[in-house]
Amino acid sequence: MGIAVSAGKDTIRLGLNLPMFVAAMVAIGSGTLVGMMGVWGAAAWGRPVPEWEKVGHAHTAWWAVLIIIAAMVLPSLSIKPWVKKLIVAGTFVGPVLWTGVLASYYEIGGPALWRVEAPLGPIAYYELPVLGVIAAFLEFLGFIALGVVGLSAGGVRLPLISAESPPPKSKYELLTNIEVPRKVFLVPTLAIALSVVIGFAITGVFKVTHTPIRPAALVQLHDHVALFAVSSMIILIGMSVLGVTERVQRLGYKLMVISLPLVTAGLFAFNFLGVHSVVWVVPAAIYYVLLLLMIPAAFGYFSAKPAAERGVSGPHVPAYRWGIAVIFIGIAVTVAIGASIAMIWDSNPHVTVTYRQPEGSPYPGPYPAKYIGTAPARGTPRGWELAHFSAGSWYHVAAVWMITLLVFGPSLLGARIGLLVLLAALIPLAPTFNLASRFLTWFGIPNSPGALWFGGHPSMGFAIIALFIIGVASIYLIAKGKKQT
Repeated sequence: MGIAVSAGKDTIRLGLNLPMFVAAMVAIGSGTLVGMMGVWGAAAWGRPVPEWEKVGHAHTAWWAVLIIIAAMVLPSLSIKPWVKKLIVAGTFVGPVLWTGVLASYYEIGGPALWRVEAPLGPIAYYELPVLGVIAAFLEFLGFIALGVVGLSAGGVRLPLISAESPPPKSKYELLTNIEVPRKVFLVPTLAIALSVVIGFAITGVFKVTHTPIRPAALVQLHDHVALFAVSSMIILIGMSVLGVTERVQRLGYKLMVISLPLVTAGLFAFNFLGVHSVVWVVPAAIYYVLLLLMIPAAFGYFSAKPAAERGVSGPHVPAYRWGIAVIFIGIAVTVAIGASIAMIWDSNPHVTVTYRQPEGSPYPGPYPAKYIGTAPARGTPRGWELAHFSAGSWYHVAAVWMITLLVFGPSLLGARIGLLVLLAALIPLAPTFNLASRFLTWFGIPNSPGALWFGGHPSMGFAIIALFIIGVASIYLIAKGKKQT
């Protein structure tokens, strides 16, 4: 019995698995808490943000995005019921446990399964720590679970896992009439799988030997492949929700399948052949066209039929269309900032974001004796790197929230249109405050982080808590028989 592509229906209905939606809120909540610890700790005590807080914050946030996407397709997947239950359970505990183990490893240390001293060489020691192995195992399980969802959504039949038809719908699941082409999920899932393998390779080679990552742009190869894939998938799902014409959807899909392989190949050439960053930035411009298409789509252009006929209707729709447009304008700005950094300051693979070095030391250099934080490539305008990655990540989280609430908000909140519209205004504001603080830093405005601290963090925090409560309350009301799905 081998892996095969299903010959059945070439689209999949969008739905929402409520326990998995809550799991996504738990994941983003843990990641946000870790990130705020880093930011507020640096502000209060002037300490460099520890490496695990940066990694834990970023990874759990993007895991949460993937979990919400998985929650929207899980009700329609033709997989066996026990697999479905394991996926839901794994998304609840995996990201949070991984973050805790990662923190324990960096803050406490612990025993090693294997350690070899190398005092005469350039490396102090080789080490395979117990907590590091546990963290890698947890992340691997999360990748397998979400990989199964992605491949199944893409129409791939997996031995021992796939079923002839979806299992009976749980009472904790919602279903819509919105159909998304299965091919939208397959190519991004494969790209993300490659990214994860590269991430494990980086950890296995450089973390075990306690050496700096060389070339430094291997980190970009790991994260940018996945980020382009996830972003493209969000856009194409959003186009289906917004009801764009088949012609525009086909164009969007073609832009994705052309850009992702070319960007990936360009990043490999950038890293291993030492060529200029133009080899991957130019193909990324193809993705940028896909991104720009989403902005007029949010305003109702390219629509094939009225929203009511697609099951997306209600007084909240105009607010969500505007909010989605604002979000994708923000993403377009942050992607353009990233392209300028790559072309001007990160133009060779040995100069990128890495460990801050003591004054007068070579850059990039080895792990310093005392950790003093990380730094972008020299010459990068103040705030630009964080405008690109931090604000860009926030905008993508906001995008999946807005698309989810546009479709399922009335089912989750009923007649509470005020809260639904409040979230439509608040969710796009959070990343916009983040982006504004970075531009204020660039302009040299005093106290510029205030926009992030007192605008972005409260807005994002309120949205996370509100969505978590909405998800839990919906599950409770369904369990008590007071709400139907």
